[in-house]
Amino acid sequence: MSSNQNQSPPLKVGFLRIKDEPFRWSNSIEVVIVLEGSIQVAIADENRILSVGGLEIFNINQVHRLSHTHEENLVLLINIDAEFAKDHCSDLSKVWFAHEFGPGTYLGSERVKEITEAICTLITPVVNNQSELRFLTLLNIIKPLLDLLITNLDVKRMFEGNPIKLQRIWKIYDYLFNNQGYTNKASLNEIAEMTDEYLNLDYLSSQFKLLIGDTLQNLLHYLRIEHAIKRLLTTNLSLVDISVESGFSSPRYFYQKFNKIFPEGPKEFRHVNKKKQEMMEHCREIIDPAFVLPRHEGLFHSHEAVSNVPNKWINLDLFGYYDPRSTSVYMIGIADLIISNSDNNFNRILQVHDISSYQVFGFEEPFDFTFNKDVQSLTWFMNQFSDNDIHPAFIVGADSKLMSEQIAAIQRLIENYALIYGAEHLKGWKIEIR
Repeated sequence: MSSNQNQSPPLKVGFLRIKDEPFRWSNSIEVVIVLEGSIQVAIADENRILSVGGLEIFNINQVHRLSHTHEENLVLLINIDAEFAKDHCSDLSKVWFAHEFGPGTYLGSERVKEITEAICTLITPVVNNQSELRFLTLLNIIKPLLDLLITNLDVKRMFEGNPIKLQRIWKIYDYLFNNQGYTNKASLNEIAEMTDEYLNLDYLSSQFKLLIGDTLQNLLHYLRIEHAIKRLLTTNLSLVDISVESGFSSPRYFYQKFNKIFPEGPKEFRHVNKKKQEMMEHCREIIDPAFVLPRHEGLFHSHEAVSNVPNKWINLDLFGYYDPRSTSVYMIGIADLIISNSDNNFNRILQVHDISSYQVFGFEEPFDFTFNKDVQSLTWFMNQFSDNDIHPAFIVGADSKLMSEQIAAIQRLIENYALIYGAEHLKGWKIEIR
């Protein structure tokens, strides 16, 4: 079921009416946006209704299913080829896209609406152009699209401010997902030992529940069931062989866990979904964009129209690192931005800013304003905003005992910037007392 890199285009966009699809997966990042009506989304035993404006994203090769409800639907389906994406996003193996199933990952309807509108704007050239787009044009669409998705939907955003906790979670994630550790008949204790995380398992499990909305134990069961589904639908292996290959301690335990999610049992599940696979063309209806665009012209803007809207402000909290009450919800690693792949990271910041002009950015590393190198680094950073017609608004807490020192530090930055780039470029800068 995985896509072939040589045959499959790196970006596929289509409008569909969903009927009753089988469980499936693909070697791509798949984005689903409901434009009309509603659909049902299933991931293992999790089911929910996705209504108008709903957004769902599926990870690479993640088993899922889309089906109809009592309403007629119209869905926008976007697939970014995984192999192509990996070539242009070195951190993709560390990305785990969040689903709206998990209570800790819910973004809120307004934020989802903003992200949806940004996605539709980016893919407008693909929708409008029925012939094949040039490779460079596709690349210029895919790169910001990936940045947009990763910035807003990667679950790591929940632990951006706690690198130690993120590293612990990543070790286990890497073992389970990238190394298929779930196929080993390992207990949670053994997994903790293999990943050098000798922490309280209840604590680790609670962190995973915060991250994905379920415990580490249930995640382990889900990954084994997902692997079993893939073997059921792509091979003729016996149920016993599949249970062993998927990491279950015994066939009986496999049946027990599978039946809990799919009461019909693995044998009937295989029969029904294989039959649906053979009739995939009857499980969905492809809709001509010419029919959709006049009904949803507000979503699919031209890039020319968007580029004429200038960015004005970006809110920066230089000092929130010291304050647990900081309003910074997006943390910037200055060292990473300046030393390695600065353009890619900076473009990601601009993309987030495009979505929400009120986003408050904070800095992971504390700046030492008595250290000239730190001031120079921040001066360089401010100039990148200037080159993109963005004016910084520095956030200072009114109740901070260090307020006068913080304002003095910003003043030193302004003086250094004026000396290097010229005072005329300081127009629009401001300090906001909150």
